[in-house]
Amino acid sequence: MAMNKMATIYICPPCPPPPVGAVKDWEAHPSWTSGIAALNAYNQWVSDVVMPIAFQWIEEHKAEVYAHIPEDLKDDVGVVTAAAFELVKHLGAYQKGLVKYEEYQRALKDGTWDPTNLNPVWTSIAKDVREASDEIFDAHKDVLKDTIR
Repeated sequence: MAMNKMATIYICPPCPPPPVGAVKDWEAHPSWTSGIAALNAYNQWVSDVVMPIAFQWIEEHKAEVYAHIPEDLKDDVGVVTAAAFELVKHLGAYQKGLVKYEEYQRALKDGTWDPTNLNPVWTSIAKDVREASDEIFDAHKDVLKDTIR
């Protein structure tokens, strides 16, 4: 289920799980079915966590956000979000982020980037998922004979 906006009130219902049987395990490559499940999980996180934060910010800055939006587009989530983003791009945190991004790019280029303390939980999960996937495929490499996952 997607994010809904009704008369400037934002409603964020939880995303339902994919319908049972929508993707049959035997019909598709396992990496494809895992990818679809991962995209669904990401969509749910954005809908349940990120969008309510954005909508709360929009509500707190309603007059500024809606100031230049035509009346007939005030219920268009994309238009409202775009207007809010135009305001956010001029705020200190966003500007600081642009500076940090440039520093990041320089550090990547000169080989000094150290991601050790960045998103330790997500990094750990991503590493574990990758390793588990490799182990699972490796267990069947004698019959699959492929190296592409």
